[in-house]
Amino acid sequence: MTKKSNINSILFLILISLSIFSFKWIISYYYFQDSLSLKIIFDTPTDGYFYYIYTEALSSLNFNESFDPNIKDLNNVPLPFYAIIISSILFKLFGFYSILMTELIFIFIFLLIFFYIFKKFQFTNDISILLSLVLLALPSIIVFLNLESVPYLNSLNDIFFLRYTRPLVSNAFFYIFILQLLSLNKENTFNDKNFILLGSILAFSLSSFYYFFLIQLVSFVIFLIYQNNLRVLFELKKFRYYIFSIITFLVISIPFFYFMITSDPDYKERLYLIDLDPEKKKILLEYFFNKILTINFFILFGLITLLNFLNNYFKKKNFEKINIFYIIFIGTILSPFIFISLSSKSSLLFYFPNLIITNAFFYIFFFVVNYFYLMNKYLPLVKGKLIFIIIVFLIFIYNFNIYKSFKIKRLDNKYVSYRMGIHNATQVIRSIGGDKTKLLTFDPRLMVWAILNDVKNINLLSGLLVPKTHNMIENDLIEAFKFLDLDTNSFLNFFENKKSSWRLFNHNTQLFFWGRYSASSLKTYKNSKNFSTEELNIIKKTSPLNVQSIAIPREEFIRLENKFNNYMYIDENKPNIIVLNFHNNILKKSNLKENFQCKENSTKNIKIFVNKELQSKCQKTY
Repeated sequence: MTKKSNINSILFLILISLSIFSFKWIISYYYFQDSLSLKIIFDTPTDGYFYYIYTEALSSLNFNESFDPNIKDLNNVPLPFYAIIISSILFKLFGFYSILMTELIFIFIFLLIFFYIFKKFQFTNDISILLSLVLLALPSIIVFLNLESVPYLNSLNDIFFLRYTRPLVSNAFFYIFILQLLSLNKENTFNDKNFILLGSILAFSLSSFYYFFLIQLVSFVIFLIYQNNLRVLFELKKFRYYIFSIITFLVISIPFFYFMITSDPDYKERLYLIDLDPEKKKILLEYFFNKILTINFFILFGLITLLNFLNNYFKKKNFEKINIFYIIFIGTILSPFIFISLSSKSSLLFYFPNLIITNAFFYIFFFVVNYFYLMNKYLPLVKGKLIFIIIVFLIFIYNFNIYKSFKIKRLDNKYVSYRMGIHNATQVIRSIGGDKTKLLTFDPRLMVWAILNDVKNINLLSGLLVPKTHNMIENDLIEAFKFLDLDTNSFLNFFENKKSSWRLFNHNTQLFFWGRYSASSLKTYKNSKNFSTEELNIIKKTSPLNVQSIAIPREEFIRLENKFNNYMYIDENKPNIIVLNFHNNILKKSNLKENFQCKENSTKNIKIFVNKELQSKCQKTY
């Protein structure tokens, strides 16, 4: 009976997953009549569409494509191997439909993992399904209740979010780790299977989202000490298990180490990877220490610790399961200190505070639902048809949030015009053929679309889409500006430092150089202080964790100006299709040669220019 009940529950989870997945894409097709390959780029949340080029690269086993016939033998792109392996296999088999399949699979995996997590608390199947859906729909519930402005609630968005690959894929490895810990007890922890599985999970997490790897490792060590004592870490008879786990980890991590070793240093710098010298370690450690000395943290830590003490004192049912979430919470707090102290490099450390909030929430959530579930034996709260009604309502809230986001886009004339313009550009490229296209564009979505659709000659690409050196990207940019007859001032203004709400930031600088010009109180480009007084004040006030603040120092502008003026442009790989966004006032000044004609299916801002020699091939596109 139990087995049949579990099968029925899993089938119900599949039905829920389908209802969530299908609604998004039905609404997308209803509002926007573009191709599937373009649709997945536009309808992937935030900048997740950049990761599709990694998926394509792994599926084709081509890790160093330059998209320039004159450039060969680049270093590899550092692929997040295990975050994309499933979608890469599917991409090889099913093409663009694989993106949809991946999304559906990981919606279901999220619900399934948490279903089994709640089952570890001996909750009924119905309650386990309901609570799993609550966690999945939580970000939508926050939006539905207009609670986005409440402090720290935004950090909970990462519990489940459709952004590819993180958190859609990478979070699954972390949740599997939680499930594994909940499955262990003092009698069954030390066996080969558990430690081989642990090594595997750690390897998957390292390659997908290394912050999870460290949290998992620290939490597991604390877990072993909690289960036994400190001596367990040094008992000779236990070493065989540790060795099994380490060997498993190292073997499975080979792809990660391979891509890190063979990737270009410039590319890794664009990924915000920085050297941690003693001074930077000191800045970061002081920052984290100051954060845990704040009253907000004391209240949070004190509340969770008090709840955990009372839970253990009264030994309520499932108290040992609740302890697992306390261990992970403590492991998350310790992880940034351990990482900063031991690592020689760092990247986007702002994830650590977010994960502390997330794991604090997990503790409180599981503590509360466990308490109310125990009370439910005496005071029925939720059962039968009411559970089904709540599940339907949660699905409605999630889908309503999806509907609202699409409707906002549809009512935004600039967005609709932009999306239609890119769609028209892809139609022109298809009519000509990817093998004959030589594309020049500054639009990141069109860049990604071109890569995914086998356009092999792309004059200009984002710094995350190609493993070129900084110098090569600068050359491409200068050649593009000179081809468009834009002068030095236009080139420099394109990258001028701009002030946003809380940082210095220029989308153009980010698109092509990303972390190269990171500017915060932790670092600037080559530790330069050569900024305007206002810029320097903003940089000093920018958190050392906010390395995504971007600003170019004055000496770099001088170097770029000299390089632009002295650059000898050879017109040997000139584009034959140019797609420009005239919303950008600098690109609007472009002066194309007479042999280019603006297509009539250009929109107000997206202008499509085609070489006259190709005109006859694309006349029937629209």
